[in-house]
Amino acid sequence: MEDKLGRFVLLVDRYLSQIFGSIRVYKENNEFLVPWGSTVINVEVFVEGEEIFLNVYSPVVLRVKPDKDLMRFLLMENSSLKMCSFYIELEKGLVDIALGTKIKFDFVNKDLLSYVSINVGNLANEYSKEIIAVFGGMSFKEYVEREKLEKRPLGEEKILHDIFELEGIKISLELYRLPEESYMIVGKILDTGQVFLKAERRREIQEMFELLEKIKKFILEGDIPSIKKHLKHFEIEEFFLYNILAGRGEEKIKRLKEIEKEIQILTDMLMKGEISHEEYRRRISDIEKLFDL
Repeated sequence: MEDKLGRFVLLVDRYLSQIFGSIRVYKENNEFLVPWGSTVINVEVFVEGEEIFLNVYSPVVLRVKPDKDLMRFLLMENSSLKMCSFYIELEKGLVDIALGTKIKFDFVNKDLLSYVSINVGNLANEYSKEIIAVFGGMSFKEYVEREKLEKRPLGEEKILHDIFELEGIKISLELYRLPEESYMIVGKILDTGQVFLKAERRREIQEMFELLEKIKKFILEGDIPSIKKHLKHFEIEEFFLYNILAGRGEEKIKRLKEIEKEIQILTDMLMKGEISHEEYRRRISDIEKLFDL
């Protein structure tokens, strides 16, 4: 089976290089990644039982706040999508949404792989704009930008350190001067050291003071829309921010995990043909009973 898997991986590598031409295809072990607009197309070759499959999927929206209307939207779209389905994963109280499908390798050829991978990527880009506009969250591209920002070392010079309290939680806002004539605002929860905000700007120092004061005011007022308006998606860790403004909500996270499990099982059954689209739609109402967000 290992030899067969290796041959199939080489074949997929060749197919993808031919399909995407000048677009670079990244490879790691048995998985391939192709940049595609605001998302990426992932193609994974894997063994399940005695069969080899391809998993083709793209991130749609990451770090979106769970919402009953969002889950209903995904479930209803799944009932009408023929080629692929939505998947969700719960991460730190927020939802990551992906779109994908699984194909038995016996049926794979270059034309089919081209059709499936490009359509999955295009659909993910289209749904990403729609979901972010209505429900929030960030695209894969924005998520990568956040990762880069989080790894950015702080400047050696701390210009300001403001500590204040909200509902018994101590909050710290710090302003650093960076080497490249720019500044960074860092927001932390002092008790845990968790960073919920990291924003870099090339501005005059007075403008940074003004931005920092606005952020502090918005936090004290619980004005999340204004915080999002003044900062970029990838500069805010929304889970920690909501913890500050709305409590930690361990029970809520537990319920969300139950919802995630139910939706994943139902979606897998639909993709494997174990239930019909009609049965899938009928069971949506049962899943919705779990929502109390």
